[in-house]
Amino acid sequence: MTSALRQRRAQVATAVGLVVGGLAFYLTLFDFRLDPTRTAVSLGYASNFFDLQAQAFLDGRVDVPRGSLGIEGFVIDDRTYMYFPPFPALLRVPVLLLTKAFTGRLSLVSMCLAWVLLAVMTVLLLWLVHRCLRGTRPVTVLEAVAAAVFLAAATGGTVLTFDAALPWVYHEVYLWAVALVVGSLYWIVRTVLEPTRTHVLWLGGFALASALTRTTGGWAVCIVVLGIGAWLALGRYGPERRPAWRIVALAGAVPLAVAVAYNQLKFDHPYLFPLQDQVWTSVNEHRRDALAANGGTITGPQFFLTSLVNYFRPDGVRFVDYFPWVTLPGEPARAYGGAYLDQFYRTGSVTAFMPLLLLLTLASFPVLLRRTESIERRALRPAVLAGLLVTGGVMAYGYVAYRYTSEFVPVLVMAGAVGLWGLTGLLERLPRVVRATALTATAVLACFGIAANMLTGVATAATTHRGEDLREFVATQATVSGGPGSALSRRVTQSDDLPARGATDELHVLGDCDALYLNTGDAYEPWVVVEARPQVVEVRVGERLRHGRVLLFTVHGTVDRHVYLETQDDNYARVVITTKDGNYAGGWFAVYRDSTFRVGIGVATDLGFAEVTSTPGGFVGYVPYIEWDASWDARPGSISPSFYGTRTFEKLGVTMSRQQGLPLDLCHRLLADARA
Repeated sequence: MTSALRQRRAQVATAVGLVVGGLAFYLTLFDFRLDPTRTAVSLGYASNFFDLQAQAFLDGRVDVPRGSLGIEGFVIDDRTYMYFPPFPALLRVPVLLLTKAFTGRLSLVSMCLAWVLLAVMTVLLLWLVHRCLRGTRPVTVLEAVAAAVFLAAATGGTVLTFDAALPWVYHEVYLWAVALVVGSLYWIVRTVLEPTRTHVLWLGGFALASALTRTTGGWAVCIVVLGIGAWLALGRYGPERRPAWRIVALAGAVPLAVAVAYNQLKFDHPYLFPLQDQVWTSVNEHRRDALAANGGTITGPQFFLTSLVNYFRPDGVRFVDYFPWVTLPGEPARAYGGAYLDQFYRTGSVTAFMPLLLLLTLASFPVLLRRTESIERRALRPAVLAGLLVTGGVMAYGYVAYRYTSEFVPVLVMAGAVGLWGLTGLLERLPRVVRATALTATAVLACFGIAANMLTGVATAATTHRGEDLREFVATQATVSGGPGSALSRRVTQSDDLPARGATDELHVLGDCDALYLNTGDAYEPWVVVEARPQVVEVRVGERLRHGRVLLFTVHGTVDRHVYLETQDDNYARVVITTKDGNYAGGWFAVYRDSTFRVGIGVATDLGFAEVTSTPGGFVGYVPYIEWDASWDARPGSISPSFYGTRTFEKLGVTMSRQQGLPLDLCHRLLADARA
């Protein structure tokens, strides 16, 4: 067999792996539809942060408009700063110079580009590690199949696919951070092997971009690059490489200095940000308690055990017998060792959601720790060390969430590639049946990682975005895994009042399908509205209208808001919303003798507001429906009519009848299945 044909195996394996991984990632990113401007939530919150920062740069400022970041803003000397480093914002500057039409809607496109970079650098790294461990020998069939499986898992079977489900700043920054760190690891290996000026410049560029994307990744890369410079200066990589130590050290020192200077400019600290100045701290008592309990910070070694257990527990996944079948654990993460956590959510583990890459990483240890004089093998060690150091930040952080396992992806990719080629070398000496069994097992684990992260991402996208997306998700559950006697039907409950808590994934019917709620399983927002039935008051005018005012609805929340009908003697009416902050009135509209008109209120479930309208008259205003209580837990409100049935208001010259809006078909379907 010719060498060209064997080399073609590597190309085919690469293409197959990337197609599988890319398909999983992009289907999740686009939420199985074509909408390149999709955001995580309808209002676009947290999808516009980098756009705001980019515009600030164009205006010659680092601070952003006050209040534009909501609870995420840091207010210092009456200026608001974003704690995220600026690299993704810098990428938006050319777009904003051309047009502002896509402001706040660029996160998805940015995440697309980040995956492309991740895919390219992962491919380069995989085959570079192959060259370091296997030399220039042609690729075998076994290696080609293993490479395809690895690339599918690395590009589509990690938490990054879950991250893709939510196009907002919290997940976008991780896509770029991981892609840039993986690229840095590639150039670390290349630089140790051949410390040419070109290689060092590439390494410095990736290190700078990493440091300006996420502090933990950037600092880890820069520290290791500085260590490589010191190792070169000592001649430990051979005397022929020693002259390059200065430029290599600069490749680590300059990006680190730039990152420190930028953070110092904003927060007067080399790498931390002042949590006491964050808006969230000012409104959330638990955050203040967490800072007090941990000496004014939420980082430290006291969180290591908590992170270790939650991020590596073997049972960090949940299997259910209804769609989506695989999901996050049913309960929020727990603290261990007496740690006082800031926030904690339902959190999947690396062990459960990325099993193949974790096993390959463990398999790399014998290869990496073996004594050797080979510069090719030794060049792999600093890259693995850099990937491992990236995880230090999240392991010492008092905030537990599944997205933070993104910090482990660079070391899983780097060390996993080492373990892959180490295992294939071992398997080639074993019988064919053993090789086939091993490859089948790796393919199964890769497919599980892909499916688990996709399915969990789909569910998370629906519950975060709400509105029609959430309703479609629950409808899919009912279609795919519902019906009388099904596991889904057994999760349907009913009462006249919404319980304070409930079971994860419980579908709760309020009243006679007045509303349908889904239990998220998280502590901070246990219930989200799937659909709510509008309420309508039909007003019949008699001989003439008279001046007056009558209460129609009360919206209960942290404070009560009221919806009134106001009338005038000249046969004009309008709808008025009263709140503690003032009144909001719709426009006056004319009514006629013996005519009818309607006033309605319905919950816009994707916005978390109740919308008040009248016909005629049109839109009146929004009333908050989902609000944060004193503990900053999200609670749904309720709407009470001022009367039931039909009433005549003689002073106004009208008769009113309370009616329900269109019935909730999905709710009635689920309730019928549960009763059956």
